[in-house]
Amino acid sequence: MTASRPTVLTASAALHHNSYRAAVAAIINAIKTEFGESDEDVADRLGTSKATINNASNKRGDLNAVTLLRIGREYGLHRLGPVAGLIGGKVAELSAVCSSDLDLPVGAARGQLFLATALADNAISDAEVLDGGECIEAAYKSFAQLKWRLDGLRTKREGAA
Repeated sequence: MTASRPTVLTASAALHHNSYRAAVAAIINAIKTEFGESDEDVADRLGTSKATINNASNKRGDLNAVTLLRIGREYGLHRLGPVAGLIGGKVAELSAVCSSDLDLPVGAARGQLFLATALADNAISDAEVLDGGECIEAAYKSFAQLKWRLDGLRTKREGAA
């Protein structure tokens, strides 16, 4: 029986200029929606012009590599996922792929403790999420490391099949 390819890290069927522009537009438009920022707000945070952001968000122009990297620094590394996905990759913090297996249970336990405490009243408030940020981040990093390893093992297995 042939194993199916994982859908998490598959490359786009066609890697071309338009697919890059579409990925960048998706990133910028998601940022603007989530943060309630205008083209000018995003441009100011990234050190570029309003016109550059507007053109990129409408698939009429490109962002240079430095501006794209600034998105990762300013809004979170995970924002660069659509661009990395074009070549079948993903982005993760260095600590997510370079930590010890012995750190995994600690991070997972911190997240579990946060959930148990926050759900004591059957709801998680925004204040609880903000207060539990470090625990949420620790759990996220633990599972991100395991997900990265899982994806790599699946890819390796697919190559051997």
